[in-house]
Amino acid sequence: MAKRRKANRDEVMMIPFLDILCALIGVLILIIVVLCVAQTRQSNGRTPEEESLARKFAELTQMLKTAEQESAPLKTRLAELTATQAEARAREARLTELRKHLEMSGAEAKTNKEQATVLQKQVENQVSQIEAIIRQVTPMAKEIEALKKELELRKKKPDDKPLPVLVQPSGSGFGGNRKLFFVETSNAAITVRKGRTEKQNVGQDSVMSDGNYNQFLNQVKATPNAMLIFLVRADGWASYNAAAGWAENHYGLVTGKLPIPGAGEVDLSLFEK
Repeated sequence: MAKRRKANRDEVMMIPFLDILCALIGVLILIIVVLCVAQTRQSNGRTPEEESLARKFAELTQMLKTAEQESAPLKTRLAELTATQAEARAREARLTELRKHLEMSGAEAKTNKEQATVLQKQVENQVSQIEAIIRQVTPMAKEIEALKKELELRKKKPDDKPLPVLVQPSGSGFGGNRKLFFVETSNAAITVRKGRTEKQNVGQDSVMSDGNYNQFLNQVKATPNAMLIFLVRADGWASYNAAAGWAENHYGLVTGKLPIPGAGEVDLSLFEK
């Protein structure tokens, strides 16, 4: 009788392990899909940056509508001044015509003094009226130019404004429970930001002597665990060196800096979060 072959006891069955691995991967994929769908529903499919830009676009659109409403009286005034200028030109043309007629009828006027007197009075009346209109037109011309420039400015769309610069907190010094204060530096000037809307401009040359800036630095110094952040524009490095050097050397403040690209309004909403 043939002997039965001995089973290889060293053989390992891999099928149960592969089944478990596949099931684990499937569960992980399902969890990821559920989390993505939940996050999409919470933010309506938009990132916080997109929501912030959408809010700013709505604000700028409302500003454009208000500017268009305010420009209606300016357009009416411009139309009135344009009509006055047209009337002045018409009177000048009438005066020229009367003078030509007077010159052509000069020979007849010698024999007909009454007609010459009437024509002369008409000419004098026209001259006085034109002089009065010219006195009005001279300042009106300046007013028309100013109105045209203002209307051109009001016609600009919100898209013409530089996009806001959303500043991202970065660096290890910004963490923890630090109380942050901000100063924006640009060409030959700094801007002290005392809140979301309150700002104060200080010239680069008067940093050390400006009372408002020194009062602001005293406030930062009196705040526990405070840090002064300088938002540096591309052309504001000289202003940064002057302002930061004064804050560090004279007040002993902890400072940091963040380069700001572009010319748009600085958006610090991420620091509030």
